[in-house]
Amino acid sequence: MNPAEVRVRLADAATALAGRVLDALRGAGAVGLVDYVDACPDEATALGAVRLLGADLFAPQLVADRLLDAREAAVVAESFGTYPPVIGASSEEQRVAAWRDWAAVRLLALFYGPEPDAAGVAPPDNAAAVLGRVEQWPLWSAAVARLSPLALPEVGGPVVAAVVAEPLALTRGASRAVLRRDYPTAARLARWTALLAHLGVELPLDPAPLVEHVRLRVGAEPRLLLDLAVARLLLGSEAV
Repeated sequence: MNPAEVRVRLADAATALAGRVLDALRGAGAVGLVDYVDACPDEATALGAVRLLGADLFAPQLVADRLLDAREAAVVAESFGTYPPVIGASSEEQRVAAWRDWAAVRLLALFYGPEPDAAGVAPPDNAAAVLGRVEQWPLWSAAVARLSPLALPEVGGPVVAAVVAEPLALTRGASRAVLRRDYPTAARLARWTALLAHLGVELPLDPAPLVEHVRLRVGAEPRLLLDLAVARLLLGSEAV
């Protein structure tokens, strides 16, 4: 199988898994990671999809009180054993991947690791290295969008702190994405605005209408609907 075919299979597997997380957020029960991996014809592809979803696998636990059980957490840990976290990132893509890996490992350690907390999970870099300068808010907000899996309660860390400190730049980026009809970016940034509102940060716009506006325009792509379901739950609405 050539690399392009591998990427397509992995993307399809990640989309299917995102659908399971979305169903869990909507109240359909557990994500069922063990069943998902067992049912996949290729275990390596299934574990790759688990790695791609990363911190979002904990979203039902963090925003909808639907815990991963120990066996499901073991699948997440196994995915990092099969595909180790990015270390020593040198490109923009690697930096984003390293931070997404960090968030997943941090949540795994926080809830299921031998340590009582995740303080020992060191961030891969400082926030500015992956986000850039907030003065260049179009580029900054694009980087924030790529890190939407970090927009969950309990993740914390330098990137979340950096975004929390810049509500104006964040909402400018979200508004720009909507005006440009870049709804994938808008969905990811809407999730961040919902997190800030959940944390009590005052925003220049009401995130609830933003989330609903984008939700009506993103189509049926499960990973984007997952972002918006998380946003709705953070804002106290149902995930639909």
